[in-house]
Amino acid sequence: MIQALVLTHGAIGVELVKVVELILGPTEGLHADTNHGRSAREVAAVVGAWVAELGDPAQGIVFIDDYGGSCASAARLGGAEAAGIPVISGVNLTMLLTFATWRDELPISEVVQRVVDQGRQAVTVVGGGR
Repeated sequence: MIQALVLTHGAIGVELVKVVELILGPTEGLHADTNHGRSAREVAAVVGAWVAELGDPAQGIVFIDDYGGSCASAARLGGAEAAGIPVISGVNLTMLLTFATWRDELPISEVVQRVVDQGRQAVTVVGGGR
């Protein structure tokens, strides 16, 4: 089973995972954490612990909220990049629902591509925007 860590500023990721579980029910292997109130070293340690618990890095994905921010740095420093774990920025609800829906059906490379494609499609103007 492909697993994921959602690492965000504040409680964004925690709340997104709660909503995924409201929609789909309990979702084993989908974890969320925050950088709030932690040093860069502490957040990197969270990522490192998750990577170590994962067992098979080929079965993990890290979702972050902001490319280039402290969560991205923590993913890198925590060993996700070195382990070859995809780090996907711009996490949104559609991405996590796509992940949870397809992770048991497709290889990780296809899950990653589908997550990115669906996440992009979810960002759109709805109604009166100019």
